[in-house]
Amino acid sequence: MSEINTSLTISDICDRLSEPRSLVILTHTRPDADTLGSAAALREILTLLGKEVYIINDDDIPRRLRFIVGLEGDADSLRPADVLPEGFEPEMYVSVDVSASKLLGKLEADYTQRIALAIDHHALGTPFAPLTYVGSVGACGEIIFDVAKEFESRGKQVLDKKAAIALYAAVCSDTGSFKFESVTPETHRRMAALLEVGFDHAEVARRLYDSRPISQVMATKVALNALHFRNSNRVAIINFTQKMLADNSLTREDIDDIISLTRSIEGVEIGMSIKQSEEDPTLYKVSMRSNRVADVSKLCAAFGGGGHKRASGCTLHAENELEAEERLMEVIDAGLAELDSAHAFDGAGEL
Repeated sequence: MSEINTSLTISDICDRLSEPRSLVILTHTRPDADTLGSAAALREILTLLGKEVYIINDDDIPRRLRFIVGLEGDADSLRPADVLPEGFEPEMYVSVDVSASKLLGKLEADYTQRIALAIDHHALGTPFAPLTYVGSVGACGEIIFDVAKEFESRGKQVLDKKAAIALYAAVCSDTGSFKFESVTPETHRRMAALLEVGFDHAEVARRLYDSRPISQVMATKVALNALHFRNSNRVAIINFTQKMLADNSLTREDIDDIISLTRSIEGVEIGMSIKQSEEDPTLYKVSMRSNRVADVSKLCAAFGGGGHKRASGCTLHAENELEAEERLMEVIDAGLAELDSAHAFDGAGEL
């Protein structure tokens, strides 16, 4: 691997993005609103600068998020074969919100070495691009906003309605509707500037949170039946096996956001969903969330994963979901015991 430059500034990013005439933007697998919103906004910014730009991803785009990237009707894919014109040879590849090359999914093997610039906000990521920028912000969308404002300081008007909608969705989602500790006064200043562009922010929020298909509502019903608690009710867990999905006619998309249910319960410090992989029944995909004290990025790191202090994920192999849960709980119990010994929960929840 070539030497990685992580000392970039926003100005440096704009300099680099100004050079190519054609670009491809990559997002992470199992895409969320931040990676999609960051990509869509960057595409709009670069398009307004006169460049030809496409977004690619190896996964289906969740129905409720398709508006962010402009997918209409039944279109649900940003796979290269679906969006890249025949013979298109981009001069530059950029990734957004991708903290490690494995998060490119099936595109990792073919595209990792092509990515020249990675724009991200995960402090515990694994840099892979020659040019890597990691911002200390709550959402990658905040970085793309700063990129837009830098271009505007250079006399380029690139923050239009499409970009503003995409960035608002990105930041609203990845900050938990501005509930997470990562939110700063500057976050709200950026959002105020987006609102001044002019769009229906209430409609963006409705599409993100209040426009779920019946199948997702039924998934919540199944999840409530599977919900159980550990560690004196401080850990809430939902196990989803492939049999549960089949028996209830659910898809992976139906349960993608089920983790939010676990953290919303009074007294719960760590919420966790454990989902059995369709491709490999011995592989379990784990999402963890914490409320006030526990750093779930450290807990997930024990299994080769990571992310944010309050929201992280990992994968592990196990014979069944019970074994997967027990292995995870060994780490979680030890982590909570360490926090208890340090009196880390004293004063938690005070304003």
